[in-house]
Amino acid sequence: MDAEDARERLEAWQADASRRAADTQAAAAGLSALRVTAADASGAVEVTVDSTGAMADVRLSARVQRLSLEQSQLAIMGAYRNARVKLAEAAAEVVRETVGADSATGRALLAGFRTAGTEDDEVRY
Repeated sequence: MDAEDARERLEAWQADASRRAADTQAAAAGLSALRVTAADASGAVEVTVDSTGAMADVRLSARVQRLSLEQSQLAIMGAYRNARVKLAEAAAEVVRETVGADSATGRALLAGFRTAGTEDDEVRY
């Protein structure tokens, strides 16, 4: 390999590294901006979670007045779990669009969004 080939390979490597860094920054920005809302199965409760999965808001419909205390608790927890599932789905979409879900960076970014209650997207409360 001559000096010109080495220089071209180095420039290509630098460009690739710069692109990956920009993609990673875009993924991090997109993930930190996530905020999703989901309801329980009956629609009595809506919960909003922020990018960390923490509950940011709870909205109760008038239907809650007809629920028992236990049913209200289940509705809140169901809405919260559904919001966490939606958060994991939204995070996966951000990662797919930026760094790729199959990349090492993508897998590392998504690891924090795979939590109990989000592993099975079919589980809805």
